[in-house]
Amino acid sequence: MKYWKTSLALILTFLAILFNWQWFWALLLFLGLLNIIISKEIHFVEAVTQKDAPKLYWFMTIFWSILTFLAIANHLNLL
Repeated sequence: MKYWKTSLALILTFLAILFNWQWFWALLLFLGLLNIIISKEIHFVEAVTQKDAPKLYWFMTIFWSILTFLAIANHLNLL
């Protein structure tokens, strides 16, 4: 199966909505952040690469990091 990761993510997203899994959103954001840092490319409205727009790339990466931290902190009741 070529797109097994996408299919799995869609199924887990459906289950997270159905069962109100708040931890799943924190995990999904964290995995997205890892992908952004490893690939040096972020897809939001359009693709932004570290090479072509380093300031925008790092601003968006920091923003994504803050969202990830807030989701994890919310799940752990730190906020």
